[in-house]
Amino acid sequence: MNFIFGIILLAMFILALRIIWATALQLLSALKQTAQVLHRYRAQRLARHRLPVIMPQIRHEMGWVAMSDSVRQEIQSRNRETNRELDRLELQYQAKQKTIKLYEADIEIAKLEREILKIKPAIVSVETEAKPRRRSKKVGESGLVNDKTTKTAQQVFQLREALKGNANAFPASQQARH
Repeated sequence: MNFIFGIILLAMFILALRIIWATALQLLSALKQTAQVLHRYRAQRLARHRLPVIMPQIRHEMGWVAMSDSVRQEIQSRNRETNRELDRLELQYQAKQKTIKLYEADIEIAKLEREILKIKPAIVSVETEAKPRRRSKKVGESGLVNDKTTKTAQQVFQLREALKGNANAFPASQQARH
């Protein structure tokens, strides 16, 4: 009977040791995790309050001239790419500005043509009253329309030349009138 009680006590002792050992291991792992969390929190807190490191400390002497040259070359190589892009964008901008100026000039020409057309019927009516013409049977209404369009085209051409600054575009008789 003492033998059976001894075996039961030994089994209970072994179970107690295993429980204590498992509990100790769990406590140890929980302490490790807690220490890691605290360490991470402390590192983050120090990182927030720490000044940024511009240059780490160097224990051996450096060639400052060589280092500055390498940094300068790196900056220039990076700037070349951005300068190319800036040049491309600048050229596109200039092209768009010139296009806008051309559109504005076309608008001005159209306005001036419209004003000419407003003034032209009065001029044509004065001329027709002064010089009555006889119509021939061969010349129809299309001949008169073509005559008017050629005069308009010539006036538009002269106006464009005048806007460009070419004073020689007008004949001598018209230059005296203007």
